[in-house]
Amino acid sequence: MVEIFLVSMVLLLTGFGFYRLMRAEREARRYLESSSETPLQLSHLSSALARVARETRTLRISLESPLRTLREYLRTDPTRTEDDLEAVDAALLEATREVGEWLAMIDALPVHERGDMEAMGASAGPIRSALAAEGGAFERGHIRSAGRQDLDERLEAVLRELARVEAALQVPVNPYR
Repeated sequence: MVEIFLVSMVLLLTGFGFYRLMRAEREARRYLESSSETPLQLSHLSSALARVARETRTLRISLESPLRTLREYLRTDPTRTEDDLEAVDAALLEATREVGEWLAMIDALPVHERGDMEAMGASAGPIRSALAAEGGAFERGHIRSAGRQDLDERLEAVLRELARVEAALQVPVNPYR
């Protein structure tokens, strides 16, 4: 009798793990098939600003993963486990680290490069403000705050701002020089 129970549990847990793996694979495939990025235009930028443009795109793309993880967490899921909560925490921690590194890269630019960036309309200010509004870190404890949008919407606003910075860096300041 015990053997039947153990075999049943092993089959149940294996089936559950396989179901979660297939669901994750479907989500990943749908995400990969929906993405279409145009090449960056960097010829008019200095090497420092070209690096900023590349890093901005990389950050924007990499933040899509924590955003997806957060949105999956916000959906009601009776199969949610402690591992899912830890995955959300890890994704938010990674997002905070990446945004912090990007802001540090902007701060490390020479003054004239930051001025050129501002002249193009690419400012790190809104992203810095968004991180400051979160208390310096994106955390699961602040997913729903009174009087504010949900964390997934706030994180999506950071992605939109990064896309705006990326687009601003694509346009030469004076194309008729």
